[in-house]
Amino acid sequence: MALRFSRFSQGLTQEPTTCRIWFGIATAHDFESYDDINEERFYQNIFASHFGQLAIIFLWTSENLFHVAWQENFETWVQDPLHVRPIAHAIWDPRFGQPAVEAFTRGVALGPVNIAYSGVYQWWYTIDLRTNENLYTRALFLLFLSAISLIEGWLHLQLKWKPSVSWFKNVKSHLNHHLSGLFEVSFLAWTGHLVHVAIPGARGEYVQWNNFLGVLPNPQGLESRNHHSNTSWEIHSQTQSLWLTDIAHHHLAIPIPFLIAGHMYKTNSGIGHSIKEILEAHIPPGGLALASLGVITFLVAQYMYSLLAYAFIAQDFISQAALYTHHQYIAGFIITGAFAHETIFFIRDYNPKQHEDNVLARILFSEFHTLGLYVHNDVMLAFGTPKK
Repeated sequence: MALRFSRFSQGLTQEPTTCRIWFGIATAHDFESYDDINEERFYQNIFASHFGQLAIIFLWTSENLFHVAWQENFETWVQDPLHVRPIAHAIWDPRFGQPAVEAFTRGVALGPVNIAYSGVYQWWYTIDLRTNENLYTRALFLLFLSAISLIEGWLHLQLKWKPSVSWFKNVKSHLNHHLSGLFEVSFLAWTGHLVHVAIPGARGEYVQWNNFLGVLPNPQGLESRNHHSNTSWEIHSQTQSLWLTDIAHHHLAIPIPFLIAGHMYKTNSGIGHSIKEILEAHIPPGGLALASLGVITFLVAQYMYSLLAYAFIAQDFISQAALYTHHQYIAGFIITGAFAHETIFFIRDYNPKQHEDNVLARILFSEFHTLGLYVHNDVMLAFGTPKK
C-alpha cells in the first residue's frame, strides 16, 4: 500500500479514514513539492499538455463527423429534414427482444437506433455540409490536426524546442496574442466561411476550392440587403431559423472588440495598460471571471431556443430542450465554482471598511437580504403559514 503513495504523503499510508484520500486529491497538482520538478519543466509540461488536449478535442470532433457519415443517414435527412429522424448510432445489443427492436427501429432505419438530439445534423446542414463525402473529408482533416497537435506537444518537450521561463512569463504578449491573434482571426475566418461557403450553399451553389474565388456571396452583390446585410434578426420562413446573413454579420462584428482588447496590455509598443498597475489599483473579487462566464453560458442557453441559429431545429423540440439543459448544466457548474471562490474572497480578502458604501457593499447588502427574504418565505410556506 505504501508504494501507491508519493513521498509527500507517506505519512498517510496507514491512515484508516478517508483523510488520505482527500489529502491526495487536494495536493495532486502540487507537482513542485513532490515530483522533483523545477519551475521551467513545470511550465513546459503544462504547455505540452495543452497540445494533447487539443488533439483529444480534434479527435472527438472527427469521430462525430465520421460516425454520422458511417451511419449513411445524413444524406437522407438532408433531403427531408422535417420527416426523417437524425440517427446518432445503431444499437447492437444481443439482449434486445423483438418488442425492443420494434420500439427502437425509428425513422428510415432498418434496425434499432438511437435518435440524435445534439443538433449536429442541423448545424452541419446550416454551414453547407450536405453529403457523406463532406463529413468524411472534414473528419480526415480534423484527424490530421489531431496528429499534428500530438507531434507539437512532443516537439515542445525536446531540448531544442523547449520554451524558456521568460517566454512563459511574458503574460502581456500572450494575452494580446490570444485576444487579437487567436479570437479575432478565428471569428473573421468563420465569417469568411459563412459568407463565401454557407450563404452560396443555401442558394444551391456548391463552393469548392476550384470555384472559391469565382462565386459571389450574392449575385446582386454585397449591397443587397435582403440577402447579405439584413440586420433585422428576422426568421427564415422555410427553416424557421435566423438568416445566415444575420449570423455572418454578427460574427463580423465580434472581432472589433477583440481587436481593441488586443492592445489592452502594454508591451514594447507602449500602448495599453500595465498588469502590475491594474492589480495594484484594485483587488478583483475572487470568482468574478467564473461568475461572468456562468452568466454568459446562461444567456447562451436562453438564446439557443429563442433565437434559433440552426436550420430546421425549430421543429425538433427535444433537441432544443437538450441543448438548453446542456448549457444550463454547464452554467450551473461554473456558477458553483464562482460561489466557492467568492466565499474564499470574503473570508480571506474582503475588508468591510475599505468597501464601505461602494458598489460591492451595496450588491452584497442586496444579495444577502434578497436571499434572506427567499429563505424566510420558503420556510413559512413549508410550515403552512405563508402569510407570515
